[in-house]
Amino acid sequence: MRRYFIQLCAAIFLAIGTIVLLSPANDQWLQWYIAFNSKLLGFIFDLIRVGLIALVLAGLLSPFESLGWWAGWYGDGIETHSFLIPQTLSSPQATSAHIHPPSREEATEQAIASPHSLPQRYVIYLDGISQSCADYPKRVQNFLDTLEAALPKEMVFIQDIMAYSALNRPLTSQRPFASFWRWVNRIEVSNPNSPLDILINLRNTFQVAVSTDNRYGPVFNRGTAQVILNSLRQRGYQLGTPITLLGYSGGAQVALGAVTYLKYALDVPIDVISIAGVVSGDNGVAEIERLYHARGDRDMLAKLGAAMFPKRWPVMAWSSWNKARTEGKIQFISLGPVSHNGATGPIDPVAKLPSGQSHLSRTMEIILNILAAPS
Repeated sequence: MRRYFIQLCAAIFLAIGTIVLLSPANDQWLQWYIAFNSKLLGFIFDLIRVGLIALVLAGLLSPFESLGWWAGWYGDGIETHSFLIPQTLSSPQATSAHIHPPSREEATEQAIASPHSLPQRYVIYLDGISQSCADYPKRVQNFLDTLEAALPKEMVFIQDIMAYSALNRPLTSQRPFASFWRWVNRIEVSNPNSPLDILINLRNTFQVAVSTDNRYGPVFNRGTAQVILNSLRQRGYQLGTPITLLGYSGGAQVALGAVTYLKYALDVPIDVISIAGVVSGDNGVAEIERLYHARGDRDMLAKLGAAMFPKRWPVMAWSSWNKARTEGKIQFISLGPVSHNGATGPIDPVAKLPSGQSHLSRTMEIILNILAAPS
């Protein structure tokens, strides 16, 4: 009933807003600024109106890529059969020939027979909402390089996932507005303090919203799971090997959304590590082995996520999130006096905690301790 009421209020607000912004009668409703007799004020207000209309349209169109993938518009077929494993990574037929995967018992026997030849865990990174292309910002790339170097040799690290595309496509290629996003990236590279990054953040935030939606979320999350499965296959994944999804910011929600479909396809233990994650508390929580939710004490966005999604409210005792908490599946970890991102975020190598430890070092310590713990 509460969800229906919220959806009804949102629909009414959207309808009234659309009428106000687009109706011919808005001369009487909105152009009150004429009384100020200022062309500059009128121009600014018109820009705000156009921006709001564009924002509403962007939000309404945000599920279309996932729906197009589901409908087959992009030529990427949906795999409904069991997960397939390449015959061998070294053979010429590895990219095209596949065999049926062994059973879980057979995979376990293979791992026992040759424990050092097979990976013991796959760690998959899903980036935050600032992701726009395959090249990560310097701070993020430094974090990923540091983590990859610190991981045990028996763990495989995957970091080629475009977390906010069911097609695994960056914003900067194979899209109608790819040239625009490339221009935004060039501005960001030349001027890191440019406010244009908010455009990328907004676009990807809408995709996070799609992931949480009961109508379009299953399609988006199924597409993300397919992207992860494809990446695992390319890295020679062996059935039965545990998986850890490492999500930063909105990437944590995308990771949880994909868990249900990954669990169905692979039937293996799946853990999720959320770094400054903004998660709905609904998708995938029931399917995980454990969720490690690490956030900074000054991370207002992560705190906003806890307040914004009703499924995470303590009064919703029957929600998947609160059931998982009761069962001990969710572990909360403090990163210290750390904010959400940037120079005071959890992966900055320069900023220091009161103890003298860097933010990056603290985050690395938490991740490595989690991965080192027995399954």
